[in-house]
Amino acid sequence: MCPAQVYFSGNTEPVSSVNKLTQTQRHDFQSNGFLHLEGLLGPQEVNHYVEQLSRIRSLPGFEPDRDPQFPIGHYSTLDHTRDLNPEGFMDRRELLQYDPSFINLVDRQPGFDYLVDLMGPNIMLSMTQAIVRPSTDKFPGYIHTDGGESLRLTRVAADGQPIAVKIMYILTDSLTEESGSLTVFPGSHVSQIPFEGKQVITPVSEGAVALKLKAGDAVLFTHSLWHGPAQNLSGTSRKIILYNYCQLWVRSYDSPVSDAILEQCTPRQRRLCGDLGYDFRPGSYFYVPKDQAQVILNQST
Repeated sequence: MCPAQVYFSGNTEPVSSVNKLTQTQRHDFQSNGFLHLEGLLGPQEVNHYVEQLSRIRSLPGFEPDRDPQFPIGHYSTLDHTRDLNPEGFMDRRELLQYDPSFINLVDRQPGFDYLVDLMGPNIMLSMTQAIVRPSTDKFPGYIHTDGGESLRLTRVAADGQPIAVKIMYILTDSLTEESGSLTVFPGSHVSQIPFEGKQVITPVSEGAVALKLKAGDAVLFTHSLWHGPAQNLSGTSRKIILYNYCQLWVRSYDSPVSDAILEQCTPRQRRLCGDLGYDFRPGSYFYVPKDQAQVILNQST
């Protein structure tokens, strides 16, 4: 795909001139907290990433930590996943190490262009994740906001730049409410569901909407949206890839990206992976590099 063209609006900030959100799409995201994008990945890409998920589950990596001394959300290094069945449960983090195609997803268009249009150019990649959820009656689904307890209480105005946004790439169809489909509570990103630990919010709670998604689709959603997988009784595993992006001043979920991975990246991908073009010093990530917009909008590459 050709690099994004750039123009200057009023001779100030450079902005992308391709793959921008329509007014309807922007309104939908601001109103609902998510945006469904159809067919972002082609059939060959979908098959490739499904094969990659099957391959990497036998390799060392970060999986959920079940040590009771740690709260939910912690990951630890395992020699391999606990379930080597290609259709079994997997929740693998830090994907860029496994294959160049995972690096390609860091700024894959058009999804990345839409993301920048929502968040602005002062962003970085903060997490990569692959999840396989098998068909089972033992998991009822799970509704949450992203970023843990503190970020749940931190929100911005609907028309403001989001703090963090995920792109979820769908690798298997989830067209029914019992296929593990992504379930969302539209509008909950700005009008939060009361959370005092007294009421469990589930995929069948009032206001829940199970999205009908096809393999190759993508969903963009903000961190403060209540969301999660519905129960999967379809007989087929649900497979997704998640890339999370945040404003530069937010701490990353994952470990710093290694030099070996950075060497495989384009200048824009390097910047998104945390390479500011100079060694860390106090103030880094809070005050952006002078060429940040040019690099992210692909003006200089």
